[in-house]
Amino acid sequence: MVTSVEQTHHNEADRFISDVEKAKRARQEFAEYLSQMTQTLVTSEAEGEKASGRLGLEQDIADLNNVSENLRQGLFRLLVLGDMKRGKSTFLNALIGEKVLPADVNPCTAVLTIVRYGNDKQVTIHFNDSKSPETLDFLTFKQRYTIPPDEAKRLEEEGKQAFPDVNYAVVEYPLDILKNGVEFIDSPGLNDTEARNNLTLGYINNCHAILFVLSATQQCTKEERRYLENYLKDRGLTTFFLINGWDLIANKVDDEEEIEEAQGRIRTVFQSNLTPYCQVNGKNLYERRVFELNSLGALKARRNQPPGSLVGTGFDRFILSLDTFLTEERIIAELLKVKGLARQTYQHVHEAVERRLPLLDKGVEELRQKIKNVEPQFKQLVEIRDKFKDEIHTTSENYANGLADDFYHYFSNLSNTLETDFAPYQPNLKVFELLKAGKRKEFEQKLEQAFKQYFNDKMAAWSKGAEQKLKEAFSQLAQSAEAYGDVYSQITDKISEKLTGQPLETTTVSSEDKSPGWARWAGTAAGVLLGNYAGAALVGMGVLNWKALITQFITLVVANVILIEFFGVFLGGPIGMALAAMVVGPIQLAAARNQLIKTAKAEMKKSLPKIAKEQAWKVYNSVKEVFDNFEDEVNQRINSDIQSRKTELDELLAQKEYREIDHKKEVERLKALNGQIFAQWNCIEAAYDKLLEGTI
Repeated sequence: MVTSVEQTHHNEADRFISDVEKAKRARQEFAEYLSQMTQTLVTSEAEGEKASGRLGLEQDIADLNNVSENLRQGLFRLLVLGDMKRGKSTFLNALIGEKVLPADVNPCTAVLTIVRYGNDKQVTIHFNDSKSPETLDFLTFKQRYTIPPDEAKRLEEEGKQAFPDVNYAVVEYPLDILKNGVEFIDSPGLNDTEARNNLTLGYINNCHAILFVLSATQQCTKEERRYLENYLKDRGLTTFFLINGWDLIANKVDDEEEIEEAQGRIRTVFQSNLTPYCQVNGKNLYERRVFELNSLGALKARRNQPPGSLVGTGFDRFILSLDTFLTEERIIAELLKVKGLARQTYQHVHEAVERRLPLLDKGVEELRQKIKNVEPQFKQLVEIRDKFKDEIHTTSENYANGLADDFYHYFSNLSNTLETDFAPYQPNLKVFELLKAGKRKEFEQKLEQAFKQYFNDKMAAWSKGAEQKLKEAFSQLAQSAEAYGDVYSQITDKISEKLTGQPLETTTVSSEDKSPGWARWAGTAAGVLLGNYAGAALVGMGVLNWKALITQFITLVVANVILIEFFGVFLGGPIGMALAAMVVGPIQLAAARNQLIKTAKAEMKKSLPKIAKEQAWKVYNSVKEVFDNFEDEVNQRINSDIQSRKTELDELLAQKEYREIDHKKEVERLKALNGQIFAQWNCIEAAYDKLLEGTI
């Protein structure tokens, strides 16, 4: 008999799939509402060409189309991170509900793997050279890209990649959870190689959540703490910590009382190590972010026919929390932005109609004079555009130069603190015994790996500081956009009042939505860069890459250049000579270490300033590109708004000069447009309210 409690949790996984499907349907529903609104505006503008002229709604139409398309293509990307041999593939198979990824030997897949929906079970291998992608059947992929434990250990010790020519693999599988827009990114172990680590970490900023897999029997290793501290902490990333193999604790003790004591001790270790990474806006979310899992048990339960209960595996709690995050927290925040766009569109249409109606019965000369009377106000709008553009440009130059200088000085002076900074990375002193056995090559590889970790962590620390400075810059620009937007709105209200002879009729739209569209876009775009990805659909998916542009370029491209150039002379030059000297005869380990650090410090002091100077301009260009994209888009949107307001008047004047306008019919058409957009906006408001009531 299945108890009521078990029955409640029996279908947690199925409920997750169902809720993700509902979330996808909600996106599709709101996308369709926006498409209907778009079509209403397109039809009205076409009709206006034969009547009193267009209302200049091109930007509104473009924004509605863009957001509608982004909603339809929306994905949930989940990045699975963790050291090798943590059961990442087993966990993913359990979450998916089928043995999609190979997990029968360690380490499982030895390449970064993206799992997404496809009608056929197939794998496409993408290479990092000019070689064309290769499509494989599932069995061939498992056989070719799974390596035995002894080979994995050897490669790890040598610091080599298992498949250096492979960039990543895309696994397509016809599963319901994937069909609803969920993508999993399964990474090789974080202790694979630094190059593979960097590739894995490069995906972080384009994912909605990170699933960090840990082991109950190897609690928070040095490598895991290193990655948490250097790459995840203080980056605003939603991370779920999954303690895999919790069931294995029982295998190490004899009775129930000892099991509970052992579990308590292990919980304490994890809590002390993971609590700092579960803080969100001053709140400790440890209970909602850390989960004790039995992935193998969950996989067996889900593969049974009929599927078994997930109670006792930890997956019931985790799936419920992930479900809430993906289908409530993210979707509701995302659709709240969409609702704001609909309100803003109605505001624009309402104002345009209210300006047009009083002008329909004006004569050509009177209308021409009214247009001339508002020319000073249009010049003021242009002045606001230029002032904001200048501020963005000045901010861009200041921060690009500042970060480039900071980069140069940071890396030029690394040698000053090498003794203390490199100590945690230095190979175990026992490794020097390898020199006596003539295994110099093996030691060189370990030493090189240690320096790569050291450099990458230093790069991550610098880029984290750079991100914080960029956040300050865009936070200031968002505030400026709001301030300029307020003045801009006052001027456009003055234009409307001078044209119609009366203040513009107020609507039920909030004062926030009276802000011009370009100002709202600027604030939302800046918010995306600051980590508020809920607005990404509103500003365009490209903005999601802004933060990644900085972090990936700096941590991957520049870091790799430094490593390549530095290590090109590092082991072959003074360091190599120092190592050779160590082989000549027995030497004290402490003295050997001191000599090695002294030699490395001298080489860094000599080489790094030159390399850093050569790479600083790339940092400058990378930062400039972010600001230039922002400036260009803001400038284009302000120009579009000014031009649409001019077009609205010029079209009416041209139509009056060309033909007699049917006043009564045109009043009816414009009022009908206003009413139709109002109804469509209200429909979106009602759909959102229904969403909050628990539809998802």
